[in-house]
Amino acid sequence: MTTDILDALSDPDGAVRRAGELLRGGQLVAIPTETVYGLAARIDDTEALGRIFRVKGRPQDNPLIVHCSAREQVDEVVDWSVVDTADRTIVERLMEAFWPGPLTLVLPRTAVVDAIVSAGLDTVAVRIPGLDITRRIIEEAGMPLAAPSANRSGRPSPTTAEHVMDDLQATIAAVVDGGPCQEGLESTVVRVVGGRIVVLRPGSVTRVQLHEVSGAAVVDPERVDDTAHSPGTRYRHYAPVASMILVDSVDEIGTSYVNVASAGDGTEPLRIVMLATSEPGLPGIEWRPLLPSTLFAELRRADRLHVEKIIVLCDEAVRRNEALMNRLRKAAEPTHGTSETK
Repeated sequence: MTTDILDALSDPDGAVRRAGELLRGGQLVAIPTETVYGLAARIDDTEALGRIFRVKGRPQDNPLIVHCSAREQVDEVVDWSVVDTADRTIVERLMEAFWPGPLTLVLPRTAVVDAIVSAGLDTVAVRIPGLDITRRIIEEAGMPLAAPSANRSGRPSPTTAEHVMDDLQATIAAVVDGGPCQEGLESTVVRVVGGRIVVLRPGSVTRVQLHEVSGAAVVDPERVDDTAHSPGTRYRHYAPVASMILVDSVDEIGTSYVNVASAGDGTEPLRIVMLATSEPGLPGIEWRPLLPSTLFAELRRADRLHVEKIIVLCDEAVRRNEALMNRLRKAAEPTHGTSETK
C-alpha cells in the first residue's frame, strides 16, 4: 500500500475532500489535531476500526477516543438519559469552557458507537478537537471519527506527519499534513461521577482550570479499574528506544553520566542527550530544550540519532506540570509486557 501525504497547509480544501473520501470508503487516514496526530476511522465502520488495532498493535481492551465536529454529533454518541442531573450540569460547564479543545469526557454511550470503540464498555470517550482542519475532516467524513494516536503502540506519540510516516508508512491510506501539533501532549481525560471530576489522564487542561470552571471537586480515580474507561492509561506509553532516566537536580547528573559511561566498552562513553528547561553547561552531554510541545519530537530525534541514554532534568517547573511528568514517567518505565500509546 502506498501512503499518500495530503498537504493541508498549501491545499486545505483538497486535503479535506480527499481525506473524507478515503474515510467514507473504509480507509484509515492519519489526521492532525492540536494534541497529537490521530489514526482515524469512522465509528460505524467495524472493519476499519479493527484495522486501527491491528496496524498499531494496540490491545483491544484499550478504548478509542471519538472525535466529533460539533455538539450535534456529541449528542448522537452520548446517552444523556442516564446522566445524573447534577453531573450533567458539571459536564455542560466543562464542554462550554473547553470545547473545542484538548479535553476528553467519558460519558455513557449510545448504540451508534461500535462496541470495539469502547472496548466493550458502556461508555465513550469523546471530544471536539480544537483544530479547524480536524473538524472539517470529520464533517467531510460524514460521521464522528475514532482516532487514537497515529503511531506504533508504545512509541512516542506523533506530532508531525513525518512521525506518522516513520511508524505507519505503507500500512494506511494517507496522512493529512497539518504541520506540527500545537499542544504536543494528548488531551486531558475526565469522568464526572457523583458530583466530582475524576482525572483519568492529565493533559493541558489542568485540575485548577477544571475546578474553577465547574466548582466541582477534582480527584484521582479511587480504583485502578476506573482507568479502564480512559484510553491510554493501562499500558506502557511514549517509550523511545533509548533508555531514559529522570533526575531532580544537576547534582545527580554527574553520577548518572559516570554510570552510563561505565556501561560502555571501556573506551568511550555512550552517547547521551539531556532534556532540560535551560542549558546546564555540562561537558560531554548534548542539551536539548524540554518543552511539553516538543517532548515526543525530541524522543523520536534521539532514536533517529541512535542515542543510547536520555537524561531528563525534572526541575521545579517540570515537576509542577502534571501532564508532562505523567508522560515522562511512562516513557521512563522499564519495558514489560505489551506497550500502547493514547
